[in-house]
Amino acid sequence: MKNKIIYLILSGLLSFNLFSDENTLRPGSGVYEFHFFNVTNPAGFVDAIEAFDSSSCAAKWRNESGANVGLYSRMGGGHSHIILVAYEDYDKMQLGQNIFASCTASSEMNVAFAKTSVSEDYYNYVTELVLEAGDWRLNTVFSNIEVKVKTGSQASYLEAYKQLTDSTADSFGSYGINRVVYGNKYVSHMLYNGSNSIQELNGALDEVYASNEFKSFNRKVGNIRKLINSTLAQLVKAYPAER
Repeated sequence: MKNKIIYLILSGLLSFNLFSDENTLRPGSGVYEFHFFNVTNPAGFVDAIEAFDSSSCAAKWRNESGANVGLYSRMGGGHSHIILVAYEDYDKMQLGQNIFASCTASSEMNVAFAKTSVSEDYYNYVTELVLEAGDWRLNTVFSNIEVKVKTGSQASYLEAYKQLTDSTADSFGSYGINRVVYGNKYVSHMLYNGSNSIQELNGALDEVYASNEFKSFNRKVGNIRKLINSTLAQLVKAYPAER
């Protein structure tokens, strides 16, 4: 029943993705904007999002670009929250960005963000979902692992990741890899593992990290990737395009 409720809440988010009952890797889809904020007034920050979401500008933005939005709290890094904006492809992203930039309501939200977060700490990057397994829309907590893969070594890294997940496929509700396309000075890929409770997530991570398969994975990628950071993200609220 709990998973059904979670699904109903998030059903509009990334509606262009394929559903899968099998927790095995498949090619991912969609492009994503990750916006990182260091929020000083969480209630005011959420109020700003709610005000924009109820505007005619937001309705036009959602209806024409299909933008799906999720607000997440974040622990383990210099930013307290993430706003995730998901589009079907780059054409939809460009359309969405043009509509967003032309709206008074979006400008008002940005002004409110400046008052409820540390403007100097704002950061963003754009990703493509390269590989995914499960349906992350059914999960509410995630470990996000940011890495920097050596230039020219992505294929080797992804192959090692596939071999690892062949033996750990049932450990998480969902998992996958995003390739950072824009904003990749420090991070080239972001791996995620999804669950519905922090305890379940940590238990699964402990099992994977203690496995021989993970030790083998580390030996294979040790010279081609640098671990930048690992963080915990928890869903606060979803703002789907379809309602």
